[in-house]
Formats: sequence, structure tokens, C-alpha cells
Amino acid sequence: MSTISRISTAALLLLSGVALAQTEPSLLYRNLEYRFGVIFPAQAQPMARDVTVVTRDGRSRAGRQFYLEQNGDRYSVTLVKLPEAPAVDKPNVDFQAEQILKKGTPKFNFSYCYDPGIPGRQLNLVEANGHQLRASVYMWDHQLYITEVSAPDGSQAALQFEQSITILDPMGNDLDNGQGSPACP
Repeated sequence: MSTISRISTAALLLLSGVALAQTEPSLLYRNLEYRFGVIFPAQAQPMARDVTVVTRDGRSRAGRQFYLEQNGDRYSVTLVKLPEAPAVDKPNVDFQAEQILKKGTPKFNFSYCYDPGIPGRQLNLVEANGHQLRASVYMWDHQLYITEVSAPDGSQAALQFEQSITILDPMGNDLDNGQGSPACP
């Protein structure tokens, strides 16, 4: 078997494994109180801490962060409830994305919709330490969802974490707002 064939086969198997892990519900860490799910590396249970997040109105808001630090890599999901804000507030999403963009040199900065039509941002930066910072920001039902993973470029666990963020309905199922894309500009 040629080297190119072996590399192609290995890449296909690796991508198949990532796709399987993303669709396998048993791998997803679920938090019903904060209504999210995500795949942490090696199915590790994250730690939690209270954090403060500055929102676009300049106010510091209490948030909850679920995080894991492993072999120098950092994984986190930060949730901030904003009961007085619109249920879906794209300017708040954009403000949080701009804060993340200050952490490195942007490689990718994309504004798009989460599957059910929720506006969001996906970011990919190079940090000063050479790590790749993958991040996303969404807002649904008065809550900001901010994910960040800092790991070496090409990390399978980081890619899986980034791609697995799931907004949950009150029953713990993947959110389906039944609206398609109208919530997205």
C-alpha cells in the first residue's frame, strides 16, 4: 500500500471517528440546568466555576463556566443569563465574539446560524503560545453560550469539542425551535 493510500485511509478513519462521536448521544456531556451539551475529551467530567462576563452594555454579569484543563489544553463553555435582553440578541453575540478576537490572530471569523436558526459566530485564532483557539458564541432564550478550546493546531479532541456544542430544550433534547432560519439575519 502506498504512503499516500495509507495517509488517505487514516484520514478517512479519523474523520469517520469524529463524525461518529459527534452523533453518539452517550458521549455528550449534558447540563439540563444551563441547557447545553458538549463532548469533553475522553468523556471527562468538567469542573465548574462562577465567572464574570462583561456584556455589550458595559455591565459585568455573573456567569457559570464548565471547563477542563488537560495536558496544557483548555476547554470551556461559559453561560451567561441575560433576562432583560431580547431572547436572541445578535449584537450581544457580536460583542462577545469581538472580545474573543482580541486573544490572538484571526484565521477564521464567520457569522452563521446554529442548526435551528439561531445566530452565532465561529472563530479560529492563533494564540501567542502557538495554540489554536477555536470558539463559538450563540444566544438563545436570554442566555449567551460561549465555547472556547485552546489546543495545538490539528487536535482531534479540540475539533470534536468545538463541533459538538448543542443547545438543549427544557427536556434535554437538541433544540429545535421549529422556526428554521428566520431568527438569523
